[in-house]
Amino acid sequence: MVGLASIPRRTLLVVAVISGVLTLVLALKLRAIDQHLKPYSIVEYEFAWSAECATKMFMKWDKDGMEAARDSLRYDFPFLLAYSPFVSALVLLAARTRKLTALGAGLTVAPFAAAFLDVLENVALCRVLDLSQAPPERLLQFAALMAGVKFLLLIASVLYVLFVGLPALVTRLRARG
Repeated sequence: MVGLASIPRRTLLVVAVISGVLTLVLALKLRAIDQHLKPYSIVEYEFAWSAECATKMFMKWDKDGMEAARDSLRYDFPFLLAYSPFVSALVLLAARTRKLTALGAGLTVAPFAAAFLDVLENVALCRVLDLSQAPPERLLQFAALMAGVKFLLLIASVLYVLFVGLPALVTRLRARG
């Protein structure tokens, strides 16, 4: 964490604010697109796993829903470029509380690893949409595995921020008050 520790706190806060705003804006756009995928969601598509399940989704979505799924995957690329520095900056700020610092240093790279897995998942899911007449089960399973590990990495990072960083922030604010 020596190299990461040298990043000024103010810089991390600026990164967190800017990338946090971008994350929020893109999340709202993705949520709006997701409304066109009902009764399913893009997350359910990420975890479709089987050709049978994907085919059911494609039949419900029809042409408009399939295009909405493509739009969601397209918007997910800038979204992953926003959420990874946002979560990483928060983890690094939390790691500076001197509690579980080694864990925080390790988790600082987790959001970027998650973003890489997200790219692989998105490429696989786009290809499945291209081959929607006969969805390749191996690509669906690959995408589901990438999504699963991605979410685990992000959940671990967020839990670290919530259970290490947030209590330290509350303690600091109480001490000032």
